[in-house]
Amino acid sequence: MYQDSLGGIRPGSELVTLLVGAVRGISQVFTDRMTAAGFEDIRPTHGFALTLVAENGTTATELGRRLGMTKQSAGEVVTHLARQGYVERKPDPEDRRARRITLTTRGRECVEIIWTELADIQGAWEGAVGADGLGDLVAGLREGLRTLRDGGQIPDGMRQAWWWYA
Repeated sequence: MYQDSLGGIRPGSELVTLLVGAVRGISQVFTDRMTAAGFEDIRPTHGFALTLVAENGTTATELGRRLGMTKQSAGEVVTHLARQGYVERKPDPEDRRARRITLTTRGRECVEIIWTELADIQGAWEGAVGADGLGDLVAGLREGLRTLRDGGQIPDGMRQAWWWYA
């Protein structure tokens, strides 16, 4: 059972505490590995955004929706990625008002490293808890996310890309 720094037991807090710790730990490992691979300007949000840019590109609005952030926030992420040479903005052939965000060669190289690193991080978890333990963890998280999604407990604006995996 979880104990806070004052020694008090907080029943029911284990899941959230452990999930937050896992996300922070995985984020740091991811950032460190991307830096070691030569992509020192890629943070988890940037990496996630890059993996969501489809082969034929996407718009800032769609990317924002998939990331669960506003169009303006997504635009800031895209601006950072464009300045660093990972994406470029091109006119959208289907909508003259929109601009398509597409991966550059550097962006595609980065995405390949991202997928490799994520698989390696997942492999480390599997090594720690076993294949069955990891499978149970993933299945439990999927079911929990489905329950939240289907119960309408999460506002539509927060339906991030990970909902698609639930």
